[in-house]
Amino acid sequence: MSTFDAEAKERELLAEANSWDTSSPVPAREDDIPTVDVGPWFASGDRSDLDAAASVLRNALETVGFHQLVGHGVSSTAVAEALNATRSFHALPVEIKRQILMDRPDWPIGGVGYLPVGERKLPRRAKGNLNEAFLMKSDRGISFDDNQWLPENAAPGFRDSAEQYARTMEALALRLLPLYAVALDLEPDFFDDAFHHPLWRLRMTHYPPDPPEAGDEAFGIAPHVDTTFFTLLLTDGPGLVIFSQERQQWIVAPVLEDSFIVNAGELLRQWSNDRVLSTRHFANNLSPTSRYSVPFFFNATSDFPMTCLPTCHSVDNPPKYPTFSYNESQGVVQGE
Repeated sequence: MSTFDAEAKERELLAEANSWDTSSPVPAREDDIPTVDVGPWFASGDRSDLDAAASVLRNALETVGFHQLVGHGVSSTAVAEALNATRSFHALPVEIKRQILMDRPDWPIGGVGYLPVGERKLPRRAKGNLNEAFLMKSDRGISFDDNQWLPENAAPGFRDSAEQYARTMEALALRLLPLYAVALDLEPDFFDDAFHHPLWRLRMTHYPPDPPEAGDEAFGIAPHVDTTFFTLLLTDGPGLVIFSQERQQWIVAPVLEDSFIVNAGELLRQWSNDRVLSTRHFANNLSPTSRYSVPFFFNATSDFPMTCLPTCHSVDNPPKYPTFSYNESQGVVQGE
């Protein structure tokens, strides 16, 4: 079997995204996006409660690619503090935020720091995205200290709030791994070895009101599929639009109280031999005021070799993809 070609994959995703007709999204119906309640399982730890939640997740992974997560145990205080920290950071003058500009030549770690409005990356597109963001990440050998931070007197309390929310999200994501394993007919501890040092990214995003000159083809974040294992999204208002495979229609995802919107990404889709959907989506600001969101992008250890899951292939359904790691999927050469 051939090796994973990251550049070819990127070209494929760009071509697909450019071909999507994103006109005329409609509100979601009540049954469009399943709700997965992990509260009973988290409270009891019983296998029967895990199986019940996994059954709902299995349906969501195989037919929708998105679900609403409730019963997750993240406090309303933690959610409020994360959104308030996002608002406070983006309220700073642009010239201050640009001191920690993402991918500046004098910073050794890429993909962290401030991403201004109009950038054509994450996802990479021909037109600039109508959002600004602060990004941080963790990986083996990359700690909080390796990220870019403004001085404490420029953004009082921001680093502490961002780090605390990141820790909360990592703990929740790890706690959900048995749910994904059982949903894919694996033993609950199947993913443990793959996530000893998970790679994650936290993006604290501001969507300003769309300027009138933006036009119909402008996006807060352009249409794409995530490259993740899964993504946990916190948002303070509607704006996420996903493509419903069942309805063959773009739908506006609702925002439920005390929930996260969760979606699978390309890594889980390929790891599962296309059993799991990696659903196309985009984001805009649907209100006349600013909108804020905080997605947490969660992945296996970046150099872990992902071989087709044993429950996702057979003689009649052989593996479609070579064994690959996150690094290989992004074109990172081992040892660099």
